[in-house]
Amino acid sequence: MKDIIMEMSSVLFIILFSFLAFIFVIFLISRFIKKKNFDFEPEISIIVPVFNEEKNIGECLDAILNSDYPEKKMEVIVIDDGSTDKTKDILKRYEKVNVLEQSHLGKAEALNLGVSKARYDFVLTIDADTIIDKSCIKEIVRPLADENIGATTGNSKVKNNNSIMGIFQNIEYHYNNLIRHCFSTVFNNGIWFFGALAAYRKSLLNDVGSFKKDTLTEDMDMALEIKKAGYKTINVHDAFGYTVVPDSLKELYLQRSRWWMGVLQSLIKNKKLFSFKSSPSILFLFVNQFWWSFYAILSLPVIIYQVNYWLPYNSSSFISVFGYLFRWFSLLGPIFVIYKLPVWGFSYYSFFGVVSGIISTILIIASIKIFKDKINIKNIFAIFFYFPYTIVLNIIICFSIFMFRFKNKKYFIG
Repeated sequence: MKDIIMEMSSVLFIILFSFLAFIFVIFLISRFIKKKNFDFEPEISIIVPVFNEEKNIGECLDAILNSDYPEKKMEVIVIDDGSTDKTKDILKRYEKVNVLEQSHLGKAEALNLGVSKARYDFVLTIDADTIIDKSCIKEIVRPLADENIGATTGNSKVKNNNSIMGIFQNIEYHYNNLIRHCFSTVFNNGIWFFGALAAYRKSLLNDVGSFKKDTLTEDMDMALEIKKAGYKTINVHDAFGYTVVPDSLKELYLQRSRWWMGVLQSLIKNKKLFSFKSSPSILFLFVNQFWWSFYAILSLPVIIYQVNYWLPYNSSSFISVFGYLFRWFSLLGPIFVIYKLPVWGFSYYSFFGVVSGIISTILIIASIKIFKDKINIKNIFAIFFYFPYTIVLNIIICFSIFMFRFKNKKYFIG
């Protein structure tokens, strides 16, 4: 039984290493590619769906109205999705904003209402808890000068990054932004698509049937519908927005559960996109999402077994137990394995584990630098203990899959 579990561990970590190595190669290639910078500044309709956002909507609208995009070339439409807090009172202060109201029908319906009332041929959707950078609008619409591109999505940075939860999510967002940027750069076609900050061709939204409520992530579903219609969606490196992330484990679970299961739903719904003729970005999106669901389920018992298997050899004192667990769940682990290499000798299991840790760390540090963050104490702490955070995310994936399997109501308004 022990040999079987050890073999399973080796196979899992080899596949994980292969994924990371592939991403690392894409990252290296992307550093040598220079993208064409279009001079494109069309009239654009900015749509902000709102539901009980009294804490955020003011900052969101101030950032939009104070951006460096020509005011005469944009209109701002806010759709109040039946807010019951002070959102309506705050919106009354903004005379330049067109406010539409509907009963609480959900974000997809709010977006569709906004699109139907939009005057211009290009539509930008911004979540109410997102504060855009001054040049964001200008940057995110530029690639749409290419008629083969149907939609673009920006990069989100963490606004509330001072709490423990915020510190780790800050690193995670940088890391994911880097991967999205690299795939868009190398293959001119994106992978994960976030509607919190996204620009679309209005005509294309109408052609594919507008936003739908049959998945938990209407933005990812729309991106796949656009790809199915023969267009590309890309990530725009220089289009930044700052977003408020969950501050508690409960909020993190609710958000990530919706995201993970919604993307799985969207992929299953648009499974015809998956073929060996598809763009590498689309293939990666399908393989990554389903593989990681599988890995999240299997990795937890494997990690528990591995920790327990070697614990008796490191339990002579409290200090030795603490040191063992500290190495297991921090970046000190790979460093310690390299240090002990002359004593322990070479093993494939150790090799793939150590190199995977090194690759992940290099990519995270690169993402911090590329997205103009600092290598400060908070980020060093998050990098050093990032592995336990990934375990938390894997637990959320496992629990989400389990709970979703037994839910009677597969879709919800939110």
